Amino acid sequence: MRLSRDFIRAVSSPATVAWRSAQSRFFCSSPSDYRKSQPSMLKHLTSKIKATGPVSVAEYMREVLTNPVTGYYVRNNMLGPDGDFITSPEISQMFGELLGVWIISEWMAAGRPKQLQLVELGPGNGSLAADVLRVFGQLQSVLGGASVSLHLMEVSPALSDFQAQTLTGGGSQKADCEEDPVYRHGTTAAGLPVSWYRCLEDVPAGFSIFVAHEFFDSLPVHKFQ
Repeated sequence: MRLSRDFIRAVSSPATVAWRSAQSRFFCSSPSDYRKSQPSMLKHLTSKIKATGPVSVAEYMREVLTNPVTGYYVRNNMLGPDGDFITSPEISQMFGELLGVWIISEWMAAGRPKQLQLVELGPGNGSLAADVLRVFGQLQSVLGGASVSLHLMEVSPALSDFQAQTLTGGGSQKADCEEDPVYRHGTTAAGLPVSWYRCLEDVPAGFSIFVAHEFFDSLPVHKFQ
């Protein structure tokens, strides 16, 4: 499915744009905030389509969600009571704590590997990882001498700031080179290493358990007819 024809038609009719925007919103941000962000993204997509031609549904979603300048997940913190939506880790720590117990159980069932990498995709503000690591600390006697580390895949600079504050108390450091696969790193209060990545392929090899809570529903998808 191509978006250029419908999109350009919407651009030529302001009333149509307003109606479609109101009908297609999936979040609960205030109308004023939404209108402020709309022109820049609208201008960007219009210019892109005029310059390079039609875009796929997946490319459209990718631009709207993670564009480095105007993307929804890049420009602000949309989580929590003051944001656009709340996920289960913000409602109760029990979700993350139970998940932590399950992870340790799976690690034990795998033969207690010497290495345990917790990899979270789209870690939000870091609440879920913090709850899981709290259980790891409480069950340290079970983990024994296992080398535990946390690896976060996050493309939003704004959200990585919140995650760093939650998990390391703001003690993380950003990489000097933008090309570095680990663009940020730090340690928790318990001394566990935390690393941030933009690409899943950059996460080191090793025994890993992946957490992707409310992640796949935010990924760009292709639409086929």
